[in-house]
Amino acid sequence: MPNSILEPTAWSVLHPVTPADKTAMTAMRAIVEPNKGRLKGTAARGPFDAIMSGVIPPAGVKYEAGTVGGVSGWWCRPETVRPGEVILHLHGGWFNWGSAQAFRNLIGHLAARTGVEAFIPDYRLAPEHPFPAAPDDAQ
Repeated sequence: MPNSILEPTAWSVLHPVTPADKTAMTAMRAIVEPNKGRLKGTAARGPFDAIMSGVIPPAGVKYEAGTVGGVSGWWCRPETVRPGEVILHLHGGWFNWGSAQAFRNLIGHLAARTGVEAFIPDYRLAPEHPFPAAPDDAQ
């Protein structure tokens, strides 16, 4: 068992943050800063999805609706993949906002860069589906 969430386990790989990643994170922070803290709860869903949907899609990634373990979501499939590996991306929003569809382009970049297919589950959101619905779906 790892001592920290930042330590890889036998089934995970830790990829370092690159200068290009830092540039993208800085740009994203600048986009969201004007509305930080203004919208709360379910009222933030639409604006949050709009921001995430604005990520420019990567070249060479196909998106496909799918279901894993009874939970619907989206597959991000790069042209060339490493067999036997998959990314399970639990999208942001603290289990109360954000949709798998809105995260497709962002996670498509991760899939393209790593050469690993990614699945984004559209887990049940709170408050309509109280805790532990979302973690149960992720499991």
